[in-house]
Amino acid sequence: MARQSRKKTKKDEDKVSETNETAAETAGTEGPQWPLFYKQPVPLSMERHGGKSINLQRRFGFASDTNMVPVNMQEFSRVATSYPIVFTETAPASSIAILGLRQSQNLFVNDEGTWDGGVYVPAYVRRYPFIFSTGQEEEQLVLCVDEADELIVDGTGEENTQAIYDGEEASEVVKKMLEFCAAFHRQSLATREFVDELENRDLFRPGTVTISNESGEQFNLRGFRIVDEEKFNALPDDAFLEFRRKGWLQAVTAHLISIQNLAALGFRSKSAE
Repeated sequence: MARQSRKKTKKDEDKVSETNETAAETAGTEGPQWPLFYKQPVPLSMERHGGKSINLQRRFGFASDTNMVPVNMQEFSRVATSYPIVFTETAPASSIAILGLRQSQNLFVNDEGTWDGGVYVPAYVRRYPFIFSTGQEEEQLVLCVDEADELIVDGTGEENTQAIYDGEEASEVVKKMLEFCAAFHRQSLATREFVDELENRDLFRPGTVTISNESGEQFNLRGFRIVDEEKFNALPDDAFLEFRRKGWLQAVTAHLISIQNLAALGFRSKSAE
């Protein structure tokens, strides 16, 4: 069983509303325990997964019915090339990328489950079906895998698959995912500090925008927040130095630039059938 040590953290629930006859979608916890996408995650073990493999024909169908995903500060610059980055309305705020204008609509995944080629795929999505869970000891993280998705298949040695275990040891693919999840966890903690500082300095303002697609259909997005550029530029010099030292200036800049992508979502969106 793969494990990592960690510090205790709090799970967050992300929400953005839009008023085109749809309700707000949750990008945080779907149930009492597991976050977005995850339905049946269990600890990785030789006993349970020794005869299973990972489907290497990566498909993102599991993400086709969500219009937002959490993103970490460290990936803002890449996320900002394609998606709007906004912050949830209620504290503690969380940073999310908007993927569509309608509830249960991801404009970047097609019917075959393929993500739009050449477009950056957020780390939260690439992490699936793996995730860390708290072990029996509070400081311990256990690598889990979601068995509810077709990415985990029975048998080993099949074409376009990689066995989860190589003998009695985790395969190289699993070892890389362990490293990826560990890095994602560290980045999440750093992002929490960054967003909390924006909150503490009262740098958010409500976000609301009306977007039209080529058919003239209008979408009124609300229930999210963005950084107030005027307040941010008025920060004292010592605050700017702190933001620069921690890499937060680049993150704020990427966020502000990314807001322009809201209009681009309108060009991607088609009229509802």
